[in-house]
Amino acid sequence: MKPTRARDLVLVAVGFGVLAYVLLWWSYRSIPSLPRTAPLSVLVIGAIELQVAGMTRRRLEGRPGTRPIMPLTVARLAALAKASSATAAALAGGWAGTLGYTLPRTDEFPTAGSDALTAGLGLAAAVVLLAGGLLLERVCRVRRP
Repeated sequence: MKPTRARDLVLVAVGFGVLAYVLLWWSYRSIPSLPRTAPLSVLVIGAIELQVAGMTRRRLEGRPGTRPIMPLTVARLAALAKASSATAAALAGGWAGTLGYTLPRTDEFPTAGSDALTAGLGLAAAVVLLAGGLLLERVCRVRRP
């Protein structure tokens, strides 16, 4: 498995950002307000992934008080990390597109201010998930002697 490239993540984020912006431009009047708790699950998963990265690093280094980790488990964590970083890039792009659409239209639509705040929180949560995914992927890399 090859390491995740920043270029790929940027392309995913830009693609989903443009898609979100166009979809909102086309149908913002007919959708309900975004729930404020929408980004919460992404934030929790990102925080858990950051914690797992720290625990995995300690186990791979063989620190006292830790058990050795099975190679298959490390491979599964690496796959999870790659999937998380791609998902986080898509979410970040979508939330950035939403923020880009709603922020300048707070006077035009009554729910735009609330949706812009939710989009900002969603963007921050996606960044936490992205950091967790990239850190976990880095921890799971095979070190060559």
